[in-house]
Formats: sequence, structure tokens, C-alpha cells
Amino acid sequence: MSNESVTVNVIIDDKIFTRFSNFESFYRRKAYLTPLIFAAILSISATIFLIAGSTLIGGILLFVGLGLPAYRISRILRAINAQVNFLDLKNPKAVYSLHFTEAPDGIEVTNHGEGEDPLHYTWSNIHGVYRVRGCIYLYVLPEKAYLLPDGQTVEGAEALLRILVKMLPPEKLHGFRTIIG
Repeated sequence: MSNESVTVNVIIDDKIFTRFSNFESFYRRKAYLTPLIFAAILSISATIFLIAGSTLIGGILLFVGLGLPAYRISRILRAINAQVNFLDLKNPKAVYSLHFTEAPDGIEVTNHGEGEDPLHYTWSNIHGVYRVRGCIYLYVLPEKAYLLPDGQTVEGAEALLRILVKMLPPEKLHGFRTIIG
């Protein structure tokens, strides 16, 4: 189909937002990596002290090595829950609409309830698109993403996938293996 267009009217709830926040924190930003390395280093040190017979120092190192990373990860998860509560996402909200066309500046975003002019993005400036279970994350900038939950595309999910695959190079499409080869 030439000149295909697709519209997505996005409604976000707490589950969609939480899944995205977990993806952003733990997959894209790799927030688990530093606590994991810290835990490994202190656990190895603790093991050496325990083998050497110094159970007090070994126990303290093991406690700190496992406790601080667990605390750090729990803080990230609590911050996500606080954001869900702040945005009152227990009740689903219509947040924005995206309209995709095959034109070079073929992405238009209209925010609901803000009275602002629509935003326009060019296909060439899209940072990346991630297809995950239940949603597509469209990163227009490295730190700005639009969520496109499954089932909210007016023309159907296949139309959205077709236009994304057609307009973006494969290196910007993540999780699209079954579609692009």
C-alpha cells in the first residue's frame, strides 16, 4: 500500500506504565548492573574471609554486599510506584494520539488536554523502536518515548508494524525479527 497512514489513540494505565518504566530502568539504562557488580565483589570478598575463618568480617561483607543492592533495586521499584500514584494511573487515561504517514516528517503527536499544537517528528530522527510484549516503545529522542500499547491502533496492529518497518532502518527496530527477517 502506498501512502499508508496509521493512527494510535493512546490510553495508559498503571500496568502499561509500570512495564515501560521497568523496561526503561532495567533494560535500557541497565540499572541492575552496578548493584550486581557490587554484590559480586562483596560476595567474593565475603567468601574469602569466611574461608579464612573470619566469620564476622565475612558475614558483614555478605550482608552489605547483598543488602545494599537489594535496597537500591527496591528504591527504583518504589519510585516507579510513586510515579504511578502521582500520575493517578490506576484509572486509565487518554494521553496522546500519534498519526503516522509515509511522508519524511510523518509522525504527528497530539497531546490530550494540553491545548498545545501537535508535535512533528521526522522518520530519520527517530532514535529507536522497541517491540515488547503488549506494547511498542517509540523513542523520538534517547530520553523521550511514546508508548503504543497493543489494541489501540485504529487501523490495526499489522498496519502500524508495516509502516514502522517500511520507514525505519533495521538497526532502529528492536524486537522486530519476525517481521524484518
